[in-house]
Amino acid sequence: MSHPCSHTDAITRVRAPRDVCEACVEIGGEWVHLRQCLECGRTLCCNSSPNQHMSGHFRETAHPVMRGAMPGDAWTWCFVDDANIREAPGGWETYDPYLEAGATAARDHLRSGGTADPSDDLVTPEGFPLGEWFAYVRDAHEEGALDERDEDLVESIDGWRW
Repeated sequence: MSHPCSHTDAITRVRAPRDVCEACVEIGGEWVHLRQCLECGRTLCCNSSPNQHMSGHFRETAHPVMRGAMPGDAWTWCFVDDANIREAPGGWETYDPYLEAGATAARDHLRSGGTADPSDDLVTPEGFPLGEWFAYVRDAHEEGALDERDEDLVESIDGWRW
């Protein structure tokens, strides 16, 4: 599920994100979460917000990459790839944070004596839907949707079985 992202050439050095949706301020709108365009630096609202200004910005400008602009956000999104992206040794790549978080949770679950066949409604004490994750990964494997690196990650979990 990981592949190179070739749209990051558009990323420029931008100022710190603002603490408001610039477009919502102009129209008196409200926002839920903020995003920042990494090409022009505009801070706009997310798709959970009524006006969905960041997605509109992408459609209008074709600026492909944005990041979360809320305190504590540490993620980047490519609209063209429709995926989370991150810097990697060979450049930027797409990745599945759900798959990676689940691999960590599954490793902890199995180390602590949990089963490799949990019920679909198993949720970790931290709130991660681990039962759903097991089903998701197995379905993706069966459909051939996992790339080699993702399969290696899952297969490195002691006690894992398809």
